[in-house]
Amino acid sequence: MKGKWLKVSIPLGYVKPVCMVAVIAGIFFIVSGNWIAGLCMLLGAYILERHNYCCPDCRGKLDMKHPLGKDSRCPFCGGKLLK
Repeated sequence: MKGKWLKVSIPLGYVKPVCMVAVIAGIFFIVSGNWIAGLCMLLGAYILERHNYCCPDCRGKLDMKHPLGKDSRCPFCGGKLLK
């Protein structure tokens, strides 16, 4: 894949929960006074979501707002998202 600089690849079903935990941790760090660590966590969650929340077949970007069910299909290629 051309131009892919983020080497982390996690299964699609785990991307949303990992990003949510990272956002909660980032908010906790900011509230506790460690704003640099908090901003890094928030930025990391954003980058992880932008690069890994996509169709495993066609790599089309998916919308985080829509939940993934066992029978969810890609809006671009029609492939099954969770295998």
